[in-house]
Amino acid sequence: MKRISVIAPHFQEYSLLFANALSRHGPVRLFIDLKRLKSEFSDRQMPVAANVTIQHVGLNSVLDVFRILFGMLRSRPNELFVQEASGLLKSIICACVVTVARPFCKVVLTVHDPVPHSGRDAAIAGRLDRFRRYVRGRAHVVLVHGRYCYDEYVANHNFPGQKVHITEHGVILSDGDATETPAAPFSVLFFGRMEEYKGVDVLCEATEILKDENIDFRLRIAGRGPEIDRFQQRYERIPGVEVLNTFVPAKGLVESIMDADCVVLPYLSATQSGVLAGAFANGRFVIASRVGGIPDIVTHMEDGILVPPNDPRALADALKLAASDRELRQRLKAGARHTTDTRLRWDRIVDNLRSVC
Repeated sequence: MKRISVIAPHFQEYSLLFANALSRHGPVRLFIDLKRLKSEFSDRQMPVAANVTIQHVGLNSVLDVFRILFGMLRSRPNELFVQEASGLLKSIICACVVTVARPFCKVVLTVHDPVPHSGRDAAIAGRLDRFRRYVRGRAHVVLVHGRYCYDEYVANHNFPGQKVHITEHGVILSDGDATETPAAPFSVLFFGRMEEYKGVDVLCEATEILKDENIDFRLRIAGRGPEIDRFQQRYERIPGVEVLNTFVPAKGLVESIMDADCVVLPYLSATQSGVLAGAFANGRFVIASRVGGIPDIVTHMEDGILVPPNDPRALADALKLAASDRELRQRLKAGARHTTDTRLRWDRIVDNLRSVC
């Protein structure tokens, strides 16, 4: 029987749902910052499977190395799943645990970003490069989200004996059944960390084009970061645009998704996307850049509309098409629900993973 440990330095909701699905194959001990996890579910029901034991570790002290190892000693896992860490101390803690655990259990590392995004992410990744390469090199199995991430990983790493598998990014931010959007006007949501690679400037220019052409639609921007700080005043001069330049809790994000017809991802670069997973989880299609790992999930004109990156005119045309065709919107929403049911459910993801890992 599988006995499983999961270390989650980041992506708390993702990690809990992944652990729940893994627990169908054996008992799971999840090492996670319980305070942050509860914060993400503060106004939603937090699902914890009966076969999952949660052990709080903040991963902010070297003592957490010993807390994790003692916890593993109690549960004696034969598999260790680790979400790749960002941040110096978290990276050191994960490196220490992997070093000690590797001789005794299979180490499975999920790499969300094989190559860092531009902007602040690249600067952080540069400082952590040797720790990341160390942990990556000691994983027996590496999981990546989509063909693009697979190609990026194998182009940069060739560790003897290591297996690399493609898996899906499961749904997050789900809060029950998707409901219908208010009839009018066409409503768009842009949410997440507002970093350089997110294309905040591209969306701003596309929005200005639509307003110049008198297209009736609403845009809500939810999230904080340096790029929205730069463009907030320009956005606020456009009628129908609402900017929430603050941290928005998960419940607020779910409500914003449900209030929208679609979610826009005008990214300049991308690997996998939790924003995309959150949109599909709530039955909302996306209008997104055809870049990075996004086309690995989004099928053009089936569950979303794909446009060239860094092209405000093309983005404006896609938004205008969706705004003008209610039947198309309904079809794309149905496509998003279908993709969720057939590809992005956690039980399906783990069952597929078990066939190769």
